[in-house]
Amino acid sequence: MQGKSALNFCGVIFGVLATIVHVIGLSSPYWLESFEAARSRFVRLGLWTACFDEFTYDRDQLGMTYDGCGWIYSYDYKPMMGWLVPAWLLTVQVMMTSALIVLCLVSLALLGGQCHMCASKHDILNQAMKAGAMWISFALISASVTLFGIKSDVDRQWFPRPDQNFLSWSFGLVVVGGFFAVFSAMCLTFDVLRLRDEAEKKQRKATEIKMYRIEKQK
Repeated sequence: MQGKSALNFCGVIFGVLATIVHVIGLSSPYWLESFEAARSRFVRLGLWTACFDEFTYDRDQLGMTYDGCGWIYSYDYKPMMGWLVPAWLLTVQVMMTSALIVLCLVSLALLGGQCHMCASKHDILNQAMKAGAMWISFALISASVTLFGIKSDVDRQWFPRPDQNFLSWSFGLVVVGGFFAVFSAMCLTFDVLRLRDEAEKKQRKATEIKMYRIEKQK
């Protein structure tokens, strides 16, 4: 094989794009926003940041008023932590963080793989592992956005008026990152099949040459 295939190149590009978009979507506090016309005390929420406008939690015995943005696990939010971060949101955080780790590792491996210019059985195995890891990251992202999208709309024990809120651009970026991840996984998977087919052809050709030499020596 002369150089890297277009499939591998597309897999690298989509993988890197998926990682970049995922980082932005994961770190930015615009997963869920309140409509401006609703005049809600809730402003916006990310996986790690919550923003309020003079919000009071009815079960807070101290009667604290929350204003502005803060880290979702900060000490100030401790009185309402059980409400602000339900089990399903914690699950989303874990899955999204796991997807980020997988994406970063695969992207580094893909970029490093660009330095090798020839195929072997070992290269096929490496490419298959990268494809598998990218499929895993896609599964984690898909599960995360599905769970968040459904729960943010139907969980009445969380924010009581979900009709006043909407999924914002950070959530959309993560969805786009998921598409990039699946495109990368598909490209890498097809490239594995191509590499395996080329390896089998080379093996058959080597066997034919060997058999020809044996017949010639007789």
